[in-house]
Amino acid sequence: MLWELRWALLLYFGGLLVCYKVIDSIRYWIGEWRREKAEARFRGADLAAVDQMSGQEFLQYLAYLFRSAGFTVQFTPPVGNYGVDLVLTHPTTEQRIAVRAHRADDPVDPIPVMTVESSRLLYGCERAMVVTSGEFTEEAREQGEAANVILVDRTRLQEMMVLTSAPHTALFGFSGHQGLTL
Repeated sequence: MLWELRWALLLYFGGLLVCYKVIDSIRYWIGEWRREKAEARFRGADLAAVDQMSGQEFLQYLAYLFRSAGFTVQFTPPVGNYGVDLVLTHPTTEQRIAVRAHRADDPVDPIPVMTVESSRLLYGCERAMVVTSGEFTEEAREQGEAANVILVDRTRLQEMMVLTSAPHTALFGFSGHQGLTL
């Protein structure tokens, strides 16, 4: 009896497979459309737009900037991430960088700097970075220098925005605490 139903079963399961692939393709293209829509909004952003972003939007914007610069970007879970929001992978050296995003108007104190530095090894990262839309306190700067954490304040964020907005620009590294390395 099963032998007699072989064509019907083959058509049934073949149809299911085709439906699954069509739905999967539609889901993929909707995701691409949403990502492109978000990136189009981020493409024209300036510091005034960054100041209006929520913490989650700021994190998405940083991911866009780092992707534009050539990095591979991995998000960490929103809860229980030990102070690491993004994990970047350098495109040529494969070096991993733990990133803490801090969208705030107040200056950043040393706690986020210490947190990301102590948590970077949990994600297998060689370096740590704190990015803020504001400034760092003097204590945070001292802590960052002592722990070799890359600190990106408002001025350096503006530099990143300019560098990644230029066509075919790749921001491949960060050197020390002085500036951005191309």
